[in-house]
Amino acid sequence: MAEAVLDRLMPGPEALARIRAEIDGYNGQRAQVARHTWTRLVLLLGGWALISVAICWPLVVAGNSQAFGLACVAILFSGYFLFDRAIAPRRQFRQTVRDRLLPAVFGFVDDLRYAGSGSPRFLERMPGNEFLRRTHSRHRDLFSGRYDGFRFTLCESELSIGNGSKRQITFTGVVVAFQQENGFPGTLLAAKRPGRLAKAIRSLFEEGTLSEVKSGDAGIDASHEFRTDNPQAAGSRVAAMAKALDYLAGTWPDGVIRIALRHKDGFLLVPTQKDFFELPPIGTPLDFDVHVRPMIADLVTLVSTARLVSRI
Repeated sequence: MAEAVLDRLMPGPEALARIRAEIDGYNGQRAQVARHTWTRLVLLLGGWALISVAICWPLVVAGNSQAFGLACVAILFSGYFLFDRAIAPRRQFRQTVRDRLLPAVFGFVDDLRYAGSGSPRFLERMPGNEFLRRTHSRHRDLFSGRYDGFRFTLCESELSIGNGSKRQITFTGVVVAFQQENGFPGTLLAAKRPGRLAKAIRSLFEEGTLSEVKSGDAGIDASHEFRTDNPQAAGSRVAAMAKALDYLAGTWPDGVIRIALRHKDGFLLVPTQKDFFELPPIGTPLDFDVHVRPMIADLVTLVSTARLVSRI
């Protein structure tokens, strides 16, 4: 059944021809871009190494340890900057291809909008620290549109708290924001414990004003957690939310999967280290069946699950 749905969503002849043309163009240019990047690396970092030696050697001979330490710090920062500039053409080339390729690949999504980076507006509406602690966020590959009439926004995100050495990442993965069909009169949070940690984790949410609600099923309550400010309305929904969480955990078992419902807004957070929409390393030829087709399958799975949650 899943394969049949996926086959139905595959690009049509015209779109497929355009996609394959982009793939052929990418594969034809990637070797040249790789050589150009390598040349830039050799020239920039080679010059950086010579200048670094010219600066540091006199300081070593003079025994000026304080100046030598400061010079090393400056050299390390400048080396990182030069390395980033050296690989910039490769990064820009890959993103330019993605800007053209991904909208064609996801042509079955109506009103599709894609951006390689940005800040999604839904963060302002997503429940705060009781749902997931965060003070900073980074986002890449933002998609929005309608799939079979279901409007969604999807992005790959990293959420964190703190700064510098005290910075702590609280989430890395995919966030799907959507509108619920019936809405929920309040806030309802749901999460599933990873199987190997189900008994070790006491609470999946921060303590706050929301109260814990049980499903009435001991098996569900042992592996899931639900918090709400409207227990009466939440009671009839938690079992269905548990089913959605179980399905996603079977597909992406990397961490704690979370769902939040707040009035008409819904949010699905799937933790994963996988970069769903990235191209393979530039040394690897891009292939439709190996690299592009899985992108379609992942997007459809995420959006379809969010759609099911929107009907709870």
